[in-house]
Amino acid sequence: MQGVMNLVWEKLLPALKAAPLPADRLGAEKLNKKLAGLAVRPVSGEATSPRAATLSGKRYAFASNYRQIEAIALESGKNGATVVISTPHGESRIVCEPGVWKRGRAAFVNGVGGRMVASSEQPIAASGAWTQDDTFTLKLCLYETPFYTTMVFRFNGDQLLLDSEHNVAFGSTTVPQLVGQAPK
Repeated sequence: MQGVMNLVWEKLLPALKAAPLPADRLGAEKLNKKLAGLAVRPVSGEATSPRAATLSGKRYAFASNYRQIEAIALESGKNGATVVISTPHGESRIVCEPGVWKRGRAAFVNGVGGRMVASSEQPIAASGAWTQDDTFTLKLCLYETPFYTTMVFRFNGDQLLLDSEHNVAFGSTTVPQLVGQAPK
């Protein structure tokens, strides 16, 4: 964080002036056009997979980890899925479908740096789809912030491999993989 603060003091603050900038109609139009075209694309893929029925509701337990994820289950539905994430702070049920954003609330918001933000529920938008027969991809967007996380669930026998990546972070955007185990 100190590096960011140094840049603010060295570059940004000296460039600030007391008088407003002159109007720039062309620049404002270009900015408005750019802003109007910005979007976070939902996950594209299938609502189900050949393995979805056998995996639906199966609970994968995780060893103690810094993200505080205790267990994850994926419940298949007709149009999509519900991702159930259990932490010491409770259970979050995240409803998602391919190609669309579903708004909801969740205590598991997977905040900056991949750490769990343990507070009251936060507004989220989620999109999820089967991107391969054994892979479900969830995009979890904290739409009141600039942050979103892509979580990739790879089912390998009785294991769930969880890979995550943030759109931005102070440091690496890739989060170390977690491995969950289903009961035998």
